[in-house]
Amino acid sequence: MSLTFPDQLDIVKEGLKKQEKLLKQVAGFYADAIESGGLVHLYANGHSRQSVEETVIRMGALTGFKPILSDAITTFNDVTGANGIRVDQFYEKIEGIGKILLKEIHFGPKDVLVVITATGTTPAAVDMAAEFSKQYPGLKIIGIASATQSAKIPPRHSGGKNLIHILEENPNGYFIDNSMPNGDLSVEFQGKTDRYNVCPLSTVGAISVTQSLNELTIKELDKRGVKHYVLRNMHIADTTDNYDEWLDDQRKRYALASHNPNRVQPIQ
Repeated sequence: MSLTFPDQLDIVKEGLKKQEKLLKQVAGFYADAIESGGLVHLYANGHSRQSVEETVIRMGALTGFKPILSDAITTFNDVTGANGIRVDQFYEKIEGIGKILLKEIHFGPKDVLVVITATGTTPAAVDMAAEFSKQYPGLKIIGIASATQSAKIPPRHSGGKNLIHILEENPNGYFIDNSMPNGDLSVEFQGKTDRYNVCPLSTVGAISVTQSLNELTIKELDKRGVKHYVLRNMHIADTTDNYDEWLDDQRKRYALASHNPNRVQPIQ
């Protein structure tokens, strides 16, 4: 018996390298939003919330990233009970959530929406992308999901489309593949008792995409001569604490998401 999962990480690595041009383009959109004092809004449901957390509140995090995480569709940490997986999966199938969530946000002229979902087929994520594309056709929208599954699996949303279809039809839409294999599970093991499939790759892939964009965005901002706030590692004794400056910049940006006098008016 030998360990094989580390070899699967090459799938993610190669997927990122193939998409480097696209990643640089998207990082440019992120930099546009951040340089203008605006925000990159990150939506996710289910386990994809981990990619949002990794971007928003983590050492090495840039200011200018704001989560759109609704508890009803992101608390995938209970198995049974009132917050059990059946309840969570029920809510992420409900359509109309995009329109409700977008009512809570003021988008600035350079703001970007990112929709992160493992498969690209979850109705709530598809709903969010479809509604944003309808209400804000002039703003950039990024999707991070499985290209394989999003393109091949029959749509579960009543609109008859998956995430990849919505972004392909939107002139301001961009789809990034999380390199997840079909079905997500990357290791198959034939044991004595049964055949087992384990080791989902979608979370590793999505976080790798978000961290690649993190690197490319700060490099793009620096290239433009824009000095920016990055949360430093607080566990290293000789690192200067920059919490206050980082939080103050976030506070100013986040306030605009609630009340922006220069907001883009949605098309209803």
